[in-house]
Amino acid sequence: MASREQFQGVYVVVPTPLHDDERIDHAGLTHLVNFYIESGCHGLLVLGSGGEFPYFTFEERVQVVKTAARAAKGRVPVLAGAGFCGQREALAFTREASVKGMDGFLVIMPTYHPVNIDDAVSYYAGIASSSKKPVLYYHYPQMTGLFYSPVELAHILTLPGIAGMKESSLSLGEMKAHLALMKGKDFALFAGNSFSLLKTLEMGGCGAICQIPSFAPGLASGCYEAWKSGDAERASRLQQKILDLLPFLNTFDMAPGVQKLAYRLISRAPFSLRNKNRSRHAVIKETLRQMGHPVTARVRNPLPQISGSGREAISAMISAHRPL
Repeated sequence: MASREQFQGVYVVVPTPLHDDERIDHAGLTHLVNFYIESGCHGLLVLGSGGEFPYFTFEERVQVVKTAARAAKGRVPVLAGAGFCGQREALAFTREASVKGMDGFLVIMPTYHPVNIDDAVSYYAGIASSSKKPVLYYHYPQMTGLFYSPVELAHILTLPGIAGMKESSLSLGEMKAHLALMKGKDFALFAGNSFSLLKTLEMGGCGAICQIPSFAPGLASGCYEAWKSGDAERASRLQQKILDLLPFLNTFDMAPGVQKLAYRLISRAPFSLRNKNRSRHAVIKETLRQMGHPVTARVRNPLPQISGSGREAISAMISAHRPL
């Protein structure tokens, strides 16, 4: 079983590069894996929410994991997102994708029909008990519709084989509750974004699994390393720079200062609003393309492609925040 020591730091949510005809670009994926590792990321997550996982076939997902694991060559831990509505397909995926060089599964259960906590516990127990790799629970209620309380979630988090969780509800209160319930246990809790990285670490979390490092890897990993070394001033300064990048994941139509204020407010309590940026995936890919990486901005249909005005906004943001 993996330990808290294995799963810690800043894990980048790796975009899945596509060719113009929407085939997966495995060469581009290999390039990104090397770029992130060489830039100081402590781990990788492929097939996360930012990796467009719902839009790929079962076979495509397995191939993405294999490509990333080969490229990483054991230099950092590689997690693979396992997001399936049904347990049967999730079990098949954890069998097929348990390849050499990958280190665990981040399991989310996107739902169509309501699922109560007892059925969710059964779902995760079956996966955790059969997986050859450690399993982390992915808490993202705004997308799954599974708004379980921390006390209810403890029934999942304490299952044998559950090594940790990614908390993407944006609620610092919920994160604090999870940490309290799991106190004293060998359990890795990651924030689902880098905007609250420092607060997560101060509360006892292990780091963040997040999208900002997908185009600014040194910023987030540098913040973590500064905190770990005891340089609170540098860590705080880098955290503020990370917050300045909110428009890349939210909207370019609102002042960054207003967005930072809004984030601080919504992180104090659970909320159910969906993100307003209609093309976050394309924004990140276009940002990478404009930074000189050999990837396209193409996303898998029906996700919206980047617009001309979007390209201009990205160019302006890159210029304003050099170096990323």
